Amino acid sequence: MLSTSDIRFALLFIQLFSLYRETSSLKSMVIKVPEAVKSGDTVTLKCEYDLENVALYSIKWYWNDEEFYRYIPKESPPFKAFPVKLVNVDLSKSGANAVTLRGVHRQLTGDYKCEVSADGPLFHTDILVARMIVAELPHDDPIMSLRDTKVEIGKKIQVECFSASSDPEANLTWFINNKEAKDNNDFITIHPTKVEKDAMLELKSARSKIEILTNKSHFIQGVMTVRCVGSVYNLWHGSVENYIRDDSPKLAQVLGSTLSQSQLDPIFEHHGNNATWMKRVSNLNLFLCLMFSISRIVLR
Repeated sequence: MLSTSDIRFALLFIQLFSLYRETSSLKSMVIKVPEAVKSGDTVTLKCEYDLENVALYSIKWYWNDEEFYRYIPKESPPFKAFPVKLVNVDLSKSGANAVTLRGVHRQLTGDYKCEVSADGPLFHTDILVARMIVAELPHDDPIMSLRDTKVEIGKKIQVECFSASSDPEANLTWFINNKEAKDNNDFITIHPTKVEKDAMLELKSARSKIEILTNKSHFIQGVMTVRCVGSVYNLWHGSVENYIRDDSPKLAQVLGSTLSQSQLDPIFEHHGNNATWMKRVSNLNLFLCLMFSISRIVLR
């Protein structure tokens, strides 16, 4: 037969076990905050949780530790927005699992926290945090600048790409003939992107430069296509491209000039020995020019 002390101990154990189960009442808590949004957009932040049959006490949302929204089912009305600079809560679209912000400003980039509390007696609480970037996007496509649109194979060219006025700065990527250019060989050098800041507007511009030591593989039917693509997360994409033509001497052009000179040969036949000597010198010069041009083409 159990003594009174044994019964009390058993009841205490049952109570403690019950309390332990209650402390584990928050399960599968997930916060859903966009990684990046456009300045001026309306954004919905979500907080999902499983209280396992325990009543909800409160939901609280914070921006960088400043509470801006609260939901308590036992109060009337259950929702409340707090004055935080630039935070505009749409109460009609907010509730126990989500809060909606209207017209977000880029200064609202920061950490967003969802705090979920179960009802008493333990009021178990969990907090999850996610960061959201509010981006100011460029108004125009990138701008490309290059000095030469024609180049001989073996010569180096430089191309610059500029994307203005955004926050954060645009990411710039180079493509040659629709293939992404990589700075991993002797023919392509991509310089580190330079970021220029506008202190007055608090915006940033990005400038990138690529150097290409041209070879035959860079030209398709005598043309190289160079493209610069700018992006800000998945919110904005812009591009600009230009064409560079192969301006190397062609063998047919050299032979053509020789043929044109040969048409003049009969003229020399009517001017005696002196004219014949001049003709031979001229032909020798043409021959040497021809051999020099052929050697340049072969060596490439």
